[in-house]
Amino acid sequence: MFFALIVLHASWIVLFFYNKKETNAELFPNISVVIPAHNEEKHISDTIKGVVDAYYSGEREIIVVNDGSTDRTEEIVNRISEKNKDVRIYKTMHAGKANAINLGIRNAKNEIIIALDGDSEIDKKALVEIVKPFYMGGVGAVSGIIRAKDSRNPITWFQDFEYILSSGWRFLCNKINGTYIFPGFAAFRRGALLKIGGFNRDTFSEDFDVGLRLKKAGYDLVMSSAIIYTKVPETIGGLIKQRVRWGRGTIQVMKKHMDIILNRKYGSIGLYGIPTQIYWYVHGFVYIPIFMYQVFGGYFQNFVFYKNFFSFEVLKYFFSWFSMYGMIEVIYKTISGVYDTSLLFFLLISMFVLYLLYITLLLMKMAKPKPRHLFVMFFFFPYSMFALFLQVFPSLYEIYKPCSSNVWEKSQ
Repeated sequence: MFFALIVLHASWIVLFFYNKKETNAELFPNISVVIPAHNEEKHISDTIKGVVDAYYSGEREIIVVNDGSTDRTEEIVNRISEKNKDVRIYKTMHAGKANAINLGIRNAKNEIIIALDGDSEIDKKALVEIVKPFYMGGVGAVSGIIRAKDSRNPITWFQDFEYILSSGWRFLCNKINGTYIFPGFAAFRRGALLKIGGFNRDTFSEDFDVGLRLKKAGYDLVMSSAIIYTKVPETIGGLIKQRVRWGRGTIQVMKKHMDIILNRKYGSIGLYGIPTQIYWYVHGFVYIPIFMYQVFGGYFQNFVFYKNFFSFEVLKYFFSWFSMYGMIEVIYKTISGVYDTSLLFFLLISMFVLYLLYITLLLMKMAKPKPRHLFVMFFFFPYSMFALFLQVFPSLYEIYKPCSSNVWEKSQ
C-alpha cells in the first residue's frame, strides 16, 4: 500500500510540472447563470450579489430556480428581481437539484450556461476565467476551483484543505485531458446539455454523471482557474451526511458508466482518473480496519492491559497517531538507531517526503498559505481517515442496491 501511494504521489508531482498550453484570450459571450436553490435564505442574497458584482463585460442574466423552499428564499429573490431586471426566478416543487438546473437551462436565453450552487460566492474574476476555454469550439463544459468559505470553525479548515487537494487533483487530471467532474460552479454549452438531455437525477452525483455523459457525446471537457467559495458543513453530523451521500453517489455513477473504466477510448479519464478514484475505495476497505486495529490494539496491549487507561503516556501515544509528530518521531528514532531500518521504513519515508512536496506545491498554486494550513497539515491524517471511512463504507449499500432518486434536503 505504501508503494501504491508512492506511485500516486510521484505521478501527481510529475503532472504538476507538466506544461500544458493554456489560453490567455478573454472572451465575453452572453451568459446565463442558473442558481438552483432549496432553503437558501441565509446565502442566496450574497450568491446573487457575487454574480452581479463580478467583473464581466458581456451580457449576463441570473436565473434562480427555487426548488420547493420552505423558508424565505423566494421572497428574498423576488425582492432582488424587482430592483434588477437581469434576475429572474422560477419555481419547482422540490424536484431535486438536477431538475431545477434543467428548468433554468430551458428558460435561459444564452448559449453559455453557468451552474452555481445557491450557497456559494464567486471570485471577482471567476466569470471571465470560466468562459475562456470556450474559444475552442469542441469544449462542452468547464469546471473551476472549489474552496470553503472562511470561518472560525476548525471543521471548515480541514474541509477547505481537502477541497484544495481535490481541486489540485482535478487540475492535474486536466493537464492530460482528464477533466470529468463539475462540482458547484461550472460552465456548459447549452446545446451540449440539451443534446444529452440535461442533468439526470438518477444518482447523488449529478456533477460527476454529467461530465461522463458529455464525454461520451464527444465533447472536450476542461478545468479553468475560476474560483468559488462555498458553504461547507460546520458540524460533524452535517459532514457525515454529506460524505455518505458523496460516497454513494460516486458508486452509483461508476455502476452507471462501467464501460468507461479502463477503456482507452476515453483516454486519461478511463485509464487514470476513474481508476484513481477506485483505488481510494480499495485503499479505504483495506487500510482503515488495519489502522483501527493498530491504534486501538496498541492502546489495549500497551496501556489497558496494565490498567493504564489515561495518563500522559496515553495522551502522547494518541497524539503520535493522530498528528504528523508520529511520523517525525519514527523517522528520528530510525535514523538514531532506536528502530531497525527496513524496506517498510524506506517506503514510509519516501511516501512522506513525496506527500509533503505535493501538498506544498498545491498550497502554493491553489491558495495563499496561512498559519491554519500548517495546523491542518499537522493534524490532517485522522481527519482524512474519518472522511475516507464516511465515503467508502456506506458505498457498500450502493453496490447491491439500485440507484436512488436525487432529491436534496436542507433544513431551514
